Amino acid sequence: MQALKNWHNYLWTRPSIGVWIISAFYFFGAFGIMLGFEEWFVAKTAFNLLLSFLLLLIYQRDLDFRLVICLAACYIIGFGAEFLGVQYGLIFGSYHYPDTLGPQLFNVPIIIGINWFIITFCIWSLLSSMRVKNFSRVILATVLTVAIDVIIEPIAVALNFWQWENNQIPLQNYLGWAIIAFLIFCIYYFVQIPTKNKLASMLLVWQLIFFISLNFWFSF
Repeated sequence: MQALKNWHNYLWTRPSIGVWIISAFYFFGAFGIMLGFEEWFVAKTAFNLLLSFLLLLIYQRDLDFRLVICLAACYIIGFGAEFLGVQYGLIFGSYHYPDTLGPQLFNVPIIIGINWFIITFCIWSLLSSMRVKNFSRVILATVLTVAIDVIIEPIAVALNFWQWENNQIPLQNYLGWAIIAFLIFCIYYFVQIPTKNKLASMLLVWQLIFFISLNFWFSF
């Protein structure tokens, strides 16, 4: 246990290692897709999400019960919402997941709950570092999450992460994202999830660069 703690402290003092890893994966992922190696890079999406999640934990200063509670709640809410969407067309609308995002449970990728945590935690950490206070942080975080989904959706469909019924992204999807994100951020707010993380903001930036650049690429 002490060795693990020492290793964590060592990496905490060297955030450039995590930044370089994240930067390389997202840069070469976007660049590789643009060069026509879409199938190879898309197949590594689940691994990339898992790596991003592990790096977030490594560069998280406080690994305490509040983080565990929020992570578990986010995963359950996110995965549960996706289950209702895939099985019954509730919350987000009617859609399905191909096998692009890896192993599934009840036709929902197991990694999808982790993806919900990555997005929401990075946004919450960023707003915390900007000292956005009180419950207004929940509202602003929810708006930013929906805005990011607007950027993500066209590329996610193009790369076959998920597919919508009739190939149309419904307005219901964005309303669903707002509801689920709001619930998750309320938990972060009331539990007071620790947000001191040296990688969260950079990871969010690279996710935006990845999806925005591919939006421009696929628009031509």
